[in-house]
Amino acid sequence: MLIMKQLRFFSVFVLLMLGLSFLPKSTAQESFVMNTLDNPNVLNYQDDYSDFKKKKKKKKKKGESDYSLKDHLWYGGGIGLGFGSGFGYSQFGFALSPMVGYKIIGPLSAGPRISIDYTSVKYQGLGTYNLFDVELSLFARVKIFKGLFVQGELGTVTDQYLYEDFNGIGKGKRTRPAQYVGLGYNFSNGEGGFGQEISIMYDFYVGQDINAVENPWQYRFGITWGF
Repeated sequence: MLIMKQLRFFSVFVLLMLGLSFLPKSTAQESFVMNTLDNPNVLNYQDDYSDFKKKKKKKKKKGESDYSLKDHLWYGGGIGLGFGSGFGYSQFGFALSPMVGYKIIGPLSAGPRISIDYTSVKYQGLGTYNLFDVELSLFARVKIFKGLFVQGELGTVTDQYLYEDFNGIGKGKRTRPAQYVGLGYNFSNGEGGFGQEISIMYDFYVGQDINAVENPWQYRFGITWGF
């Protein structure tokens, strides 16, 4: 019985405290409503403050959307496969060349480009030799009309090559400059999204090197996104 009384007293006490806690709130709400009805300037002040917050929020969003890095970037790259054979040898080649362009102003964009070429050459009775060429360069591209563009590149090429001496076939390595200028066409017409492109580039360094055995003309096929 003592426990039941204590529980009953505790329940009444809780209900009483809850009722007292709601009383001031109701009174404050009624007082606020009466003051608002008596003084309509209160509502006007709240409306003005709400409008100020909305305008401030809109201005902030507008300022943030003025510049977006991803809107200035476009991406591209090429993949190449090659096969060849001759008297006593055969070769296979694979090339990958990603690039990223930054739209500076109007038709002008620039960025880095990397090219990795792998060549496997097999000589009958001598063995197989693997060669890697890596090219790092910076390019600048200017749109001329729609998808037509002119591109120039300055970079460095590190390539491996085979040579033959009294000891047989050996593998050498050298590093040289790369100086390309060329013309190309992007089939997206410069409208962004997915596109395909072709270009022909001329390496002035190789063209002026009387000891070079490479072809100074380079044909490229690639894809782009956002150009």
